[in-house]
Amino acid sequence: MPSTKWVVNIGDQCNMDNKVQYLNQIIEVIDNKATIFKNNKKNLPHAAYVAEKEILTKTINDAIQLAEEIKPVPFSLINDLRSLIKQL
Repeated sequence: MPSTKWVVNIGDQCNMDNKVQYLNQIIEVIDNKATIFKNNKKNLPHAAYVAEKEILTKTINDAIQLAEEIKPVPFSLINDLRSLIKQL
């Protein structure tokens, strides 16, 4: 019986590692898209501005939700992402 629990713990760790890797990829995409958005938002037509901001906001909120599932919770990252939403 103890070996089964050990396998479950390894599985949990692998799942956590996958979440961290996925979060890192999402953060990279958010960083690139947010930089482009901030640099070009004055030149975007209103409809494009609203659509891009909505997509970025949803993606950031998804990243926050994923970050909250990671242990230990990366609170500084979550706060940075929330600040980024306000900057958009």
